[in-house]
Amino acid sequence: MIEAISGLVVAIVIIILSRVLVKYFTVKLFAAANLIAIALIYVGFSLKDNPAGWIALECCVALIFFFMALIGYTKNNVLIALGIILHGAWDILHHNGFFIDTSIPVYWPTFCLVIDIVDGVYFWIIFNRQKKMAF
Repeated sequence: MIEAISGLVVAIVIIILSRVLVKYFTVKLFAAANLIAIALIYVGFSLKDNPAGWIALECCVALIFFFMALIGYTKNNVLIALGIILHGAWDILHHNGFFIDTSIPVYWPTFCLVIDIVDGVYFWIIFNRQKKMAF
């Protein structure tokens, strides 16, 4: 339960930062950087006491999220939000070694899932509003 509450607090902080930092960065850039950062966290976890196969898997998935951020940034903002939400599904696959057995802290999948869903939905709403305003 504390993982979910902590994740919600961090998600809200990320949303607030995206609003405050809009003076310096676009929301699109902030969200894309966020997607790349969260994808790389599992790569970092995989480098500690995991077999090469799990490291390779985490790197490949991180590349998918990287390209979602890149293509989303250049072509369609909503793809960035979708990538953040899909990263939440990646978190679920790590929960208690459910499907992916990379050695990670036991609290991490729940903590990260809450952040990804809350922030992904937030960015989805923002990008859809921007799309409607452009027409």
